[in-house]
Amino acid sequence: MFSAHGYLALFPFTHAFAASCLEPLEEPPHHEFFGGRSVERLRQISPNDFDERIRLGKPFIIEDAGENLDLVGSTCQQFHERFPSAKMRAEYSGGRREMFVSLGSKAWFEKDRPQRALQDLPGSLAATNAPYVWHVKDGGHEAPPEVRAAVQEAWQPPYFVRGAVNLREANESAEFWFHRRNGAVMAHADTYCIPAVSLQITGQKHWRLMPHPKVHFSRDAPEPHDGGIYGADWLPFWEATVQQGEAIVFFPNIFHETHVPEDNPECTVATTFQIQLPIPARYLRAYLPTFAMSHLYYEGHCRDLWDPYATLRPPKAAKATTKEAAIEKEHASLVASIDDAFLSAQRHVASAGRLWAAPWPRWFYSEDYFYDWRPESSLVEEMQAELLKARIQDSMAYLDCCPADGFVSSFELFSALRQWHVVHKRLQAAERLRLQGKQHKVHKLELDFATKYAGFAKAEL
Repeated sequence: MFSAHGYLALFPFTHAFAASCLEPLEEPPHHEFFGGRSVERLRQISPNDFDERIRLGKPFIIEDAGENLDLVGSTCQQFHERFPSAKMRAEYSGGRREMFVSLGSKAWFEKDRPQRALQDLPGSLAATNAPYVWHVKDGGHEAPPEVRAAVQEAWQPPYFVRGAVNLREANESAEFWFHRRNGAVMAHADTYCIPAVSLQITGQKHWRLMPHPKVHFSRDAPEPHDGGIYGADWLPFWEATVQQGEAIVFFPNIFHETHVPEDNPECTVATTFQIQLPIPARYLRAYLPTFAMSHLYYEGHCRDLWDPYATLRPPKAAKATTKEAAIEKEHASLVASIDDAFLSAQRHVASAGRLWAAPWPRWFYSEDYFYDWRPESSLVEEMQAELLKARIQDSMAYLDCCPADGFVSSFELFSALRQWHVVHKRLQAAERLRLQGKQHKVHKLELDFATKYAGFAKAEL
């Protein structure tokens, strides 16, 4: 019924590291999906290459990210002199109360401040210096309006940040990390639903990263916040050193730890920011079962952002089911309307007003999507066109997996839709049992789903 020859659309996505269509609860091994442990280093990255790498979701380094940026090379002393009225958070100060220090003081960049963590640290981090983070994006006492405006005026995005949506997001989400020599940030996975970039302004920093480990309901998911994953789950998959002027791009649910070696200036600076478009569609598709049980679902609103890639409907419009007949009926309805939903929109992508009449992407131009800010009225039309074009291309990348050949077939659409239904039905059933205090039944539930949808026997779980 679901012929692999029933092609729906054609887009240029042919990356070698593509997920094959597996059973709904199966996930590809990390080495197979990501294609190895090396972090690729690139220069003069083109818009198409950048977008394709973002859609894949494998971390990479852009060596010439800092070219022609005035802030690159700025020291902690210069930040101290330029923004003395701002405050930043002193990380790992001990206890649960946040401690803030003024950029106008000198102790933060002239004296060591050892880690005081709430849990035991690996030997390599136990004697390191604690970092400072300045959340300019949050405003408030960390960056009063005049300070925030001054920082945003001085802050410049790297050349690969293109388009009105990404330029605004990058500017609004910027934060700065200050480390003395032998400083470190414990392994953690941020709550971001979108790609992140860390640009090294001064000095160098060593990174260790790993994808989120596979999660079962029968055991707790790893703690995503600072240091919570240390122990049995922490097994870095990638390592790389980011030099001054270079940027590393990484993705949601990628645990990462950083260390500032002794061979560095006395105090180093980096800035981290996010981009909205595109999204790591292939990565989300390949590891949806794990994503659904991670903190990005139970702490954030990522589910609402990501559901439409599989369902092609606005968030919360699709109801999860494991009834094959219901999934087949939904699939048939989508196939019948797919030309209007994608092909016509792709042909007329320059006509923002007409495109935005389509119902399914409208939610992505809302407060929920843009977090705490709204675009200026002069940018609305430009951003609408960028958003819809990206939503179309991201959706095609998400669906195109069996294999990733530039076509989305009827079978591929059905495979993604069925995966979404099974993953979310399992999640809903487990949450219901937990609310009812029937934790002892959760393990049986998972065994039943694994037997039916993961292609192996109960004894293997």
